Amino acid sequence: MQKKITTTYFLAAALTLIGMPAIAATPGLWDGAAAPPPDSLRVPDQEMAQESFKYVPLSPVYFDNDKATITHEGQRSLDAAVAYLLQHDDIKRILVEGHTNEVGSEAYNYGLSERRAKIVRNYLTVKGVDPKLINPIGKGEQHPVDQNWTRDGRRRNQRVSIYAIHWER
Repeated sequence: MQKKITTTYFLAAALTLIGMPAIAATPGLWDGAAAPPPDSLRVPDQEMAQESFKYVPLSPVYFDNDKATITHEGQRSLDAAVAYLLQHDDIKRILVEGHTNEVGSEAYNYGLSERRAKIVRNYLTVKGVDPKLINPIGKGEQHPVDQNWTRDGRRRNQRVSIYAIHWER
């Protein structure tokens, strides 16, 4: 057990030194443990006591650099998400999480991620999704899915993630 912890520590330290802190700090990536769900997916204990849930990640919506406008590609992803959301009446919550890359200040990126989440919420609402179910939240640059030192990596981090939460009794 000690060898596994030491190996994990040194691997994380090495990745941090070469500029990969997002991978180094990802729980479960190196130690085999399951990564915890994002904070916005946590359900209050009183709701979990009598019910269980599953969350379904839908196709992400990608944005152009420093923009909060939906592209044609983004519209196709959102239309597919709308079709799924309208077909399932057991959805109790829809999480819309805006993300950015690391270009710009942390405060600016947080605001940009919030604007992205809200524009997606507005699109879903216009297409008929119940606005009371939608929880938009900006995450800023804190949860990258790829590295920020390449153009493709930064592009994949400029996204909105959508999760459909199904409650089951």
